[in-house]
Amino acid sequence: MFFKTSRNTDEKSTNIAFYSSFIYWSGFLLINSILDFFNKGLKINSLLLLISGLIVFFVSEFISRSIRKIKNKKV
Repeated sequence: MFFKTSRNTDEKSTNIAFYSSFIYWSGFLLINSILDFFNKGLKINSLLLLISGLIVFFVSEFISRSIRKIKNKKV
């Protein structure tokens, strides 16, 4: 009951948000691994990395949904 599918979700905007958060996290981890190889690793909390990725997800979903609504109004 908690995980009911929402009927008014925008699948395209959600997929764009998934991709953008994946690119953010993978880019950050790639940079961190390269810097760690040279013993200059970033000092960042895992919770901060998680929360910043979630912020990227929700902001990109909002922007994508807004752009798609504007495009649909023009048509």
